[in-house]
Amino acid sequence: MPNNEVERSPPPSSDAELCRLLLEIRRGEVIHPRLKRMLIHLGFAELRGLQLALTGKGRLLLET
Repeated sequence: MPNNEVERSPPPSSDAELCRLLLEIRRGEVIHPRLKRMLIHLGFAELRGLQLALTGKGRLLLET
């Protein structure tokens, strides 16, 4: 008998998690170093000195 929990497709993803992370960056909260690198790689954040800051792309996502 198949398990319905396993066979269900995942719910459609939203930008909610990404927006939550970008808000944490805006507030200056500390996030995992690998997550920082990923957000920089994707263009949502950049390093300014030792501080992580949102790029225009990151700010635009938060405004939508």
